[in-house]
Amino acid sequence: MRGLGGAVIMRHELRIIGTMPGSTLLGILLPIVLAALTQGLFAAAVPTTSADGTGGAELAVPGMAVAFAALGVGRPGFAFFRDHAWGTWDRLRASPASTLDIVVGKVAPWVIMSLVQMLGLFAVAVPLLGFRVSGSWPALVLVLLATALCLSVFGALLAAVSRTSQQLNSVSGLCGLVLAALGGALVPLPALPNWVSSVAPALPTHWAVRGLHMVVLERGGLADAAVPLGALLGFTAVFAALTTLRFRSAESKIYWG
Repeated sequence: MRGLGGAVIMRHELRIIGTMPGSTLLGILLPIVLAALTQGLFAAAVPTTSADGTGGAELAVPGMAVAFAALGVGRPGFAFFRDHAWGTWDRLRASPASTLDIVVGKVAPWVIMSLVQMLGLFAVAVPLLGFRVSGSWPALVLVLLATALCLSVFGALLAAVSRTSQQLNSVSGLCGLVLAALGGALVPLPALPNWVSSVAPALPTHWAVRGLHMVVLERGGLADAAVPLGALLGFTAVFAALTTLRFRSAESKIYWG
């Protein structure tokens, strides 16, 4: 019954996401526009070890994919606040679903949403920007999936520590910007101050960008992406553990629209 309850919650959340196709498309269009505008700037940072024919698009597109996933880190958190605003949270708690089922059912659809947007960005970039992947597409998908999972679980953690939707909005916005900027997604690390290179490995976005660069730029396969994948899964485990420790299903949340 518990697993079934989580599946029902997940389907319901997916239906809600499905009523917002504009948001999904915007998550593809905005990064592709920014990638198109900045690929000339990114071209100067393409490593000399990259595959032949690699240009700025191969650096800009993965960066924008990770950056916008990070900037949207608060989306899973707002799924929890929405139920409090609608008065349906107590019904979820009274259902056969456990707290874990509820959290997984709320977060998993946003993992899928983030993955779809990043894959959509890569697919659109192929004909529009001449983007190409020199390495393994399965490795690319795994890195994107690990990135989506990590950032979505982090979003659940932000919801767990936030009391109001305004707090969540502020904290997620700040965290998303820090993750995108200092992780080397918005701007390549070589173009940033030297101290950023020392801080970047402490952020999951750094490993997401590194994994994508290995696959896209350096002909990488699953073995080459193993370290970034391991780092992303390690961050995910830490975020999940902290969410478990802090999340209180009986704690009321205040939604201010």
